[in-house]
Amino acid sequence: MKEFWNLDKNLQLRLGIVFLGAFSYGTVFSSMTIYYNQYLGSAITGVLLALSAVATFVAGLLAGFFADRQGRKPVMVVGTLIQFGGAILAILANLPGHINPWLTFLAFLCISFGYNFVITAGNAMIIDASNAENRKIVFLLDYWAQNLSVILGAALGAWLFRPAFEALLAILLVTVLVSFFLTTFVMTETFSPVKHSEDGEPLAKENIFQAYRTVVKDRTYMVFMTASIGTTFIIMQFDNFLPVHLANSFQTVTFWGFEIYGQRMLTIFLILACVLVVALMTTLNRFTQNWSHQKGFVLGSLGMALGMIFAFLTTSFVPIFIAGIIYTLGEIIYTPSVQTLGADLMHPDKIGAYNGVGAVRTPIASVLAGLLVSVSPLIHAAGVSLVLGVVEIFAIVLVHYAAVRHQREVVRGQHD
Repeated sequence: MKEFWNLDKNLQLRLGIVFLGAFSYGTVFSSMTIYYNQYLGSAITGVLLALSAVATFVAGLLAGFFADRQGRKPVMVVGTLIQFGGAILAILANLPGHINPWLTFLAFLCISFGYNFVITAGNAMIIDASNAENRKIVFLLDYWAQNLSVILGAALGAWLFRPAFEALLAILLVTVLVSFFLTTFVMTETFSPVKHSEDGEPLAKENIFQAYRTVVKDRTYMVFMTASIGTTFIIMQFDNFLPVHLANSFQTVTFWGFEIYGQRMLTIFLILACVLVVALMTTLNRFTQNWSHQKGFVLGSLGMALGMIFAFLTTSFVPIFIAGIIYTLGEIIYTPSVQTLGADLMHPDKIGAYNGVGAVRTPIASVLAGLLVSVSPLIHAAGVSLVLGVVEIFAIVLVHYAAVRHQREVVRGQHD
């Protein structure tokens, strides 16, 4: 934790807010699919989850745009206020004897929308307040905090969700209030918005489409984005084909009278990943600290791909457990590397917009991963594994191309 205390105050606060947000997600959000399915049915639940994904994507774009216009802190404050309103609404929609699932959905939609405001502007703040020497450490701590809070939150949520859902909502409200206090009264601004864009146009007259045009025209960054969509597609298998594979093909095993079937194996896979991140993050960082970000991206994503492929091609406990270890070690290396490499490619005056575009990765990868599940009965686990291998090779080639282009641009800028 020495690295944490050596960071800028705003970075420490940002990591604390991430911890609180991820803790809330672990306690409540991870079980909301069960809630919607119970009250509204599976068909409507699928539509609601799709609407949530679209809304959070839009929130990221809006947050990135306004973070470059108004600064990071105002966007984060607005985000916590939206979360606060959503938390109050969620409590009112779940009073004993007066449960309203539709109002609950609207409440959690607001919470997700506001949280993405906080995350997008906060990611821009990380880049503002860090430097080339400590940025990877910051992203690594951010990743560590999220995993630790998910472990704690999931444990509390699993214990209280059914008997005391109202208590979880109260905890959610408290975490939002603490985040609001830290953001409003303790955090300071890290970015002074520029008045004009690169072509001389006043930014006040620049609409959101014009703001994002600069990012889309940045070929180097968009090549990198395509590569990271590919690797995110591999990560998305955690929520898509892996549960299907384990549910359909896992060979049930019993340890000391405790039966482990497909769904429980998925839970073990998740817990194993979170525990390894918390336990091994510092050790792996020391081992890889002299690696380039490109090397971390390539070897980390390769570990994720091989771990997931190994899991898909096996059906018994020990091989899948080993696959989980391989996958997680790769993810620990990959996550700070991809975030740091992406930050290095961003224009300093458009960091918010770049982070907004970065929000595209997850929904696109999620849609593609869902489509792969749809065709999986035709191509089976072997075919899915082949697709993952091709995507990984594609991502490695693209990230190498982006890194070479960026290096040339840096050299050209030095000569200019």
